[in-house]
Amino acid sequence: MRLLLLALVLAFAVPATAQNNQIGLGIGFGFYRDVTIANADGTAQAGFGPRFALSAAAGHNWGQHFGAEARYTFQDGDLELKSAGREANLDGEAHSLLGGLLVYGTGRKSRIRPFAAAGFGVKIYRGTGSAGPQPLQDFAALQSANQSRALLTFGGGLTYALSDRWLLRLDLRDYATPFPTGIIAPAPGSKLGGWLHDFVPVLSIGRTF
Repeated sequence: MRLLLLALVLAFAVPATAQNNQIGLGIGFGFYRDVTIANADGTAQAGFGPRFALSAAAGHNWGQHFGAEARYTFQDGDLELKSAGREANLDGEAHSLLGGLLVYGTGRKSRIRPFAAAGFGVKIYRGTGSAGPQPLQDFAALQSANQSRALLTFGGGLTYALSDRWLLRLDLRDYATPFPTGIIAPAPGSKLGGWLHDFVPVLSIGRTF
């Protein structure tokens, strides 16, 4: 992560000679959609709490309407388990590494450029707190551990040109992975269904070069 951020900072300081490449740094907020865990005792909602996100990206544009990028996103967020007014929590975070394709709705000379985006990669979930006795362990246990999951992302957004070299960019993305059962581990006899979805709006400032 530190090497990527250093590379982006250095790239911002390098004189620009072309405009096919783009880098950016952004901040946003993530909203997870909980997954239901069910057993003979009832149901519980499992997922991660809404928290801030930080993102860094580097990409290349070709033609008038296409681009590709590599992106890293850090997201804070506690592991959460809720049922019937009771709640269990554990400090956590997530790291996403992905590559993606962008399709722009207008040409490169347009000041405002809406785009659609899709990609894939890996998301690393981490339980960082000390896992001790917890409520709701008849549904699941919150683990202090790491787990990598395949990541699919899709969404869209727009860019707004501040000048020939600088732009603002708004991303509205869904980050979807299989549920990380290695850190929110269902109890014996409990079942969960569906993927974990994470909606992450991010506002970035970028530079073309």
